Amino acid sequence: MERKTFPAVLDNLEGMIAFVLEHAGKVGFSKEQMGELRLASEEALVNVVRYAYPSGPGSVDVACGPVEDGRGICIEISDSGIPFDPLSLPAPDTNLSMEQRKIGGLGIFMIRKIMDKVLYRREGARNVLTLYKNK
Repeated sequence: MERKTFPAVLDNLEGMIAFVLEHAGKVGFSKEQMGELRLASEEALVNVVRYAYPSGPGSVDVACGPVEDGRGICIEISDSGIPFDPLSLPAPDTNLSMEQRKIGGLGIFMIRKIMDKVLYRREGARNVLTLYKNK
């Protein structure tokens, strides 16, 4: 997997997503799947930028590469921000009206719907979110 480190600021969001899509393009995803990968990556990366470093700027590592059989992609997003397992959030009740729903949680919900597998682990002082998508 190729890894790149970015300052965790919104100004770098397009560069981070471009890095992911460059690798997804090498795997041969369809235009529709590329859009899904863009959305899932953006949701995960915006969460890091907005919430991982409440006391000041930090960095985010983005690693991408094909899965072992070459028919998909693995995207790993890691940061040394505050510990947070996004998969611990309960699924939002999508049957409620917008006014009745709690704020937050829809991004993780979308990531889980778009990706084939989503894993979280705490590795030392780092949050590591791993996303898998098959063609």
